[in-house]
Amino acid sequence: MWNPLKQFTTRFKSNRFAVALRAVLGAGQPGSWSSDHKRESDQYSGWTFVAIRAICLQAMQASVMVYDDSKNGSKQKRIKEKVRNKSGYSQFKSLYAGEFGASDPLSNEHPICKILKLPNPTQSGASFRYERVLQLQLTGTSIVWNVPNQFGKTVQRYVIPTAIATPVPPSHKFPEGGYKIQAPSLRYFSESNGNSFTETNMFHQVVGNVIPISQLQISRWPHPVYKDDGQSPVSAGARWLDSANQIDSARWAQMNNGADPSIVVTCGKDMNPTREELEAAAAMFEQKYGGTENTGKAIFTTGEQVVSLTATPREMDYNSSFIQFRDAILALHGVPGIAAGISDGGSYAAFYASLKQFICLTVQPILDLLAEDDTEHLAPQFGKNLTVEIEATHIDDPDLLEKRLATDIRAKIIKVDELRAIRGLPPLGPEQGGEQLINQGDSKFQQTEKTDKLDDDAGAPSLQKGRVSKNNLKPVNIF
Repeated sequence: MWNPLKQFTTRFKSNRFAVALRAVLGAGQPGSWSSDHKRESDQYSGWTFVAIRAICLQAMQASVMVYDDSKNGSKQKRIKEKVRNKSGYSQFKSLYAGEFGASDPLSNEHPICKILKLPNPTQSGASFRYERVLQLQLTGTSIVWNVPNQFGKTVQRYVIPTAIATPVPPSHKFPEGGYKIQAPSLRYFSESNGNSFTETNMFHQVVGNVIPISQLQISRWPHPVYKDDGQSPVSAGARWLDSANQIDSARWAQMNNGADPSIVVTCGKDMNPTREELEAAAAMFEQKYGGTENTGKAIFTTGEQVVSLTATPREMDYNSSFIQFRDAILALHGVPGIAAGISDGGSYAAFYASLKQFICLTVQPILDLLAEDDTEHLAPQFGKNLTVEIEATHIDDPDLLEKRLATDIRAKIIKVDELRAIRGLPPLGPEQGGEQLINQGDSKFQQTEKTDKLDDDAGAPSLQKGRVSKNNLKPVNIF
């Protein structure tokens, strides 16, 4: 028999289960950390520091733009244009964006642009991006506190170190949970009559308190098991880091603590010292020959035999193991040796190819993640259909660019103003021939080309007969 009350109860329970399931699967919910983020933060040294710093520096000097995508399809057109620019010439974007229907970026006076440029009174946008990427790479989680005003609109932004934030489960006071800022972890003290040090006045207000999850913007590298925590590269390569640290410690202990003379000459067999004489000799030996400053010294005594006391670096294999773990840690963060400041031998083209790979495969995906989170959590407070984009500095091979330009000129598919935009020059406009296609066989272009060569080379260029005379060598104002 059909029972409406029973059916309503069943639907109510299933609906509550669906809500609970969505809450569990939500990546923004607070939960206990899956790894020790304090220990991960302490690993910011050695090659981990070199790798993360290389990424953070690129994020620091990236360009941030906000677009109004109210036009239908403007975002898709801009994405297509960005793909085309990566395979062609990125300088076209600022000059010809309107021709492809892409929306123009908002001015720096827009409220969202102001807060992206100056997130809080003590920090610039570049430093803010540096901190976000630093926390993301070290702990797998980046926590941004979007401080609201009385109307709920974000007025300041702070990056909270993951190591000092403790997840707090949902409660009556905090229905969605939050994160508690640990007071002992902050460098803060106050003296009534003395000097004081504070990170920021805003942090002083929340030290020891709980920040609700609604005011936090959390970006994570997804963990394969736990939805409430991120998987950091440092945690994933913990054994590599521990092994590298042990090798560094062993090498330092070998150099600093051990007596390290290169050779020793033993005494004859007829000597029979007492225990007191041996201890006195050992104390004198440690005092005279111990420490790194005595490395390489020889000990001379009576006798004929020469004995090596310490293992050579080749026997200890410090050099090869150091390089192996260096490469492993850099690969863990997706940083090539050239981007980390290691001058690997190679051609000029290989140098640019390595840097471009670093930007495209490591830096830009991180910036895309942060920009998408800002678009979803921050931008709606300042208007509808706003899109935040963060673009890393473009790395282009000058030789490859010149070859592409030469091919386009021969094919008659590039305009004068397009070429000037690539060179970083202002457009001439249609009145001065800026919309004309460049023809390599045109006399005007040859005059300009040969005049440029005349300025660059010490000798005069060879001129073709019947094409350019001595009287008409005046250059045309194209570049």
